[in-house]
Amino acid sequence: MRLFATSVLALCLSLPLSSMALAENVAGTDGVNSIGHLRCAAKEGANLSDCIYEMLPKDGGEFTLRIALPGGAVRYLYGKNGKITGTDSTSSMGSKRFANKTVVHIQPGELIEIPNSLIDPK
Repeated sequence: MRLFATSVLALCLSLPLSSMALAENVAGTDGVNSIGHLRCAAKEGANLSDCIYEMLPKDGGEFTLRIALPGGAVRYLYGKNGKITGTDSTSSMGSKRFANKTVVHIQPGELIEIPNSLIDPK
């Protein structure tokens, strides 16, 4: 129970106040940023679970996607015009775009599934 409480506290401290106002249902938008759930795993061989994300769009089609991974870590993915271009991780990253989702793999075992509708230009 302590681990869960610590994870929730870490998540709340890492999200801006606008997201915390929406955290009750963990889906919504403030007109610019949006939050919700996507599927991810933090370790090799782990089952995918629902992970909270916050989408932070920028000018020129660029965006930052902040993801709360299982176990409490937060991962940042950077992109532009529907493509993932980088991460805050020092490990190698690869991504593959499919018809409805983009799958990101960060060594050694992080896996993140992102709906293309989330990262495509609006």
